[in-house]
Amino acid sequence: MFVQTAQDLFSRRLGDVYSSACFLAQHIPSMVTATQNEDLRKLLNLYLDIVRDNADRSEAALRQLPRAVGQREPTAVPAMVDDFFDLIEGLEEPSLVDVAIIFSSSEIGIYEAQRFHLLSEFADQLGRADAIDAMRKSGESLSAICDQLREIVGNGKVQPRPN
Repeated sequence: MFVQTAQDLFSRRLGDVYSSACFLAQHIPSMVTATQNEDLRKLLNLYLDIVRDNADRSEAALRQLPRAVGQREPTAVPAMVDDFFDLIEGLEEPSLVDVAIIFSSSEIGIYEAQRFHLLSEFADQLGRADAIDAMRKSGESLSAICDQLREIVGNGKVQPRPN
């Protein structure tokens, strides 16, 4: 189905973040397995919980729509996840793998947080009270986890060897 109205656009983008959240929920466990840093492992498990909650909120908002525009497979997030796996493929140093995990999970989280924030604002303009808070909470949760990921590097809990 083609996007013809503001509601169609909202539905399409909401479906996109839902698909991305489902995709991430399948792939974050690989990041958890790849890290040897206990603090990062705990944070990635929290990230996974947030992503699952975001998928649930997005799905609930989608159910409130009168009709859904045809759902597509996500494109940007899988490309970012593929980039992560390409990055770590040749890395042998565990702390460098951890930094790659932090970079990739932060990039994805910040990207998705922005989409949720925009959806919240768009939902407000469309009078979609059912979706405003859910989308805002999803964006805020992702932003907060990205701040915590950055702090792991800033606090020196992950330090790769200099060359």
